[in-house]
Amino acid sequence: MQTTTINCEERTYDRNPKRTFREGDYEFARTRLRRKTGHRLERGYDIAKHFAKVIAARRRHGELAVEHLFHKCVARWKDETGHLSSITRAITNPSYLRIIGMGKEALPLLLKELQERPDHWLVALNAITGEDPAPEGANFREAVAAWIKWGEARKLC
Repeated sequence: MQTTTINCEERTYDRNPKRTFREGDYEFARTRLRRKTGHRLERGYDIAKHFAKVIAARRRHGELAVEHLFHKCVARWKDETGHLSSITRAITNPSYLRIIGMGKEALPLLLKELQERPDHWLVALNAITGEDPAPEGANFREAVAAWIKWGEARKLC
């Protein structure tokens, strides 16, 4: 009786989602141009220009994505920390830290949130800006008023 051994190659798959997404964008743009014009791209600059247009059109508007993410993080932060009595635990919550990580893009949204529903956003504002407009010894309401005045002076709210 003969025994046959089959050697199979191990395949590795790229699990990098950013790379896969970029390659998908590139392929989408290339296919769309071929369908549209019926020919292949030949000049490097024209290729880059075309791909930039198509990929930019496919992307979401950045401001809307930041605003959506901000409101999602705010809601989650309030759900997860509303019952806490420790401000330290509340401001070290991952959703709060994500808001800080948004940087200066989140400033207008934070100031608007502070105006409409005052909460413990002072640490996030200080972390993002590196400033503290509230006078020393100010209570919470005074600090909120100082931050809103600061934002209005810079046309952020």
